[in-house]
Amino acid sequence: MHSDMAEWVAAIAEASSVFVALFLPYYNQHVENKRKLRNVKMLIHRMGKRSMNGDEDAMEHLQTILTTAYLKNMNSKTEDVINDGQQILDIINMSEGKPNAEQKKQIRELLKEIDEI
Repeated sequence: MHSDMAEWVAAIAEASSVFVALFLPYYNQHVENKRKLRNVKMLIHRMGKRSMNGDEDAMEHLQTILTTAYLKNMNSKTEDVINDGQQILDIINMSEGKPNAEQKKQIRELLKEIDEI
């Protein structure tokens, strides 16, 4: 009876270790993707606000961030963030770096949308 219990415990431990070995990489990748998405959102938000206020360097940084994020696209959420960021950049470029009140409102709405993704 004692050896049966030991065999069951060993089998459960072995099954658990196989489960962890199989699914831990997926979990780690999920956590890493969430971290990268958070960072992309934060950078787009920061550079978008600075660009909206006429900072030309921020416009260049925003373009670089969008291009890099696009090339390293991790998932559909990242793609949504990139699309919103590109819309922000397009608005700023159309206004030649000096968005009017309506354009600033559109940019703020896009930044809010990015926060909600």
